[in-house]
Amino acid sequence: MARRTPQSRYPIKVTEDAFAEDNATFQEVLAALGAAGRPKVALVADSSVVHQTERLGVKIGAYLQSRGVILAAKPVIVQAGEKGKMDKSPGVAAIANALVDARVGANDVVVILGGGTVLDMAGYAAAQVRGGLRVLRMPTTPAAMIDAAFASNAALNGPQDKDVFRVKCEPAAVVVDTLFARTVLDGVWRAGFGEAVRYAAVGDGKLMKRLAACADAYRDRDYETLREVVSACVASRAGAPTPPFALWCAARLESMSGYKLPHGYAVAIAACIDCAYAAQKGCMDAADRQLVCTALAASGSLEGIRHSQHILTRTEDIVRGLDGWALETGSPSIPLPGALGTSVEEPLPDRDAYMKVIADFMAASHGR
Repeated sequence: MARRTPQSRYPIKVTEDAFAEDNATFQEVLAALGAAGRPKVALVADSSVVHQTERLGVKIGAYLQSRGVILAAKPVIVQAGEKGKMDKSPGVAAIANALVDARVGANDVVVILGGGTVLDMAGYAAAQVRGGLRVLRMPTTPAAMIDAAFASNAALNGPQDKDVFRVKCEPAAVVVDTLFARTVLDGVWRAGFGEAVRYAAVGDGKLMKRLAACADAYRDRDYETLREVVSACVASRAGAPTPPFALWCAARLESMSGYKLPHGYAVAIAACIDCAYAAQKGCMDAADRQLVCTALAASGSLEGIRHSQHILTRTEDIVRGLDGWALETGSPSIPLPGALGTSVEEPLPDRDAYMKVIADFMAASHGR
């Protein structure tokens, strides 16, 4: 019997070369949002995507014109990065002011083209204008294609806490154009695998085994493997909320690094730590833990370890991330992996056990 794909609350399309002359996906999604006739869109784009994709602006302009889509104003180009989405970031204010000046309204669509931080910045700005504008997310990094594009909120960082300023911002639609992944740096490509594993380990056991089987090809930047990984993750989750496995630890590692440790790398490290803790507590089978951690290592998404030695020695500081998680959720409990593809709740995490797990992980990873 075929596996039934869950239904999404909003349109989700995976395509390739969305702004090619003969690709109607973008236009069809706008029509599904009720933006028929002469729809008006505002475009916010990641500067690195614009610079690394040859003649992207010309291509998008020609596509919109040929499809009868009105561009509300000159596109807003912003710089990606966690430091760019700090509270009171000038980039967020610039986006919001541009949307106001362009008289973008409730019947229009804000198209956001970029990685996770740009999706957050532009989404945060769009949520403030006229009580909230409709957002069509077009993720351009593997991690954003797998996870960030489907977030139900947009968030900014505080000086000490990641994503502490948060507003409701569910996308009106998501269009995943896998071709954009070709432009990303090797580290960004490999880090995206961490998000795939983070989801599959607690959400889809069959998918987790598929990921383990293709980790080597993914590391080597095989494009068809990336398309398969992204498509499988999108189909499996279909925009639905997923257990926030390993996020308490990943967020803490990122903030401790001064946001120098990329999110995908932090997620991969955090997943290994939480899997080790879950195995120690008897929630996760040792073989399943090995499968997850080996897949992460084979994909290259654990390369962040060598840049994080000084952070990983500060075990007590890492475990303080549990306090921030409790403040955010209202409960000290955290999700952990159980049987492969499922999650369980740990009502009160054992801090001493976590510190030992992190120290053991650091020792095992030394010299990686």
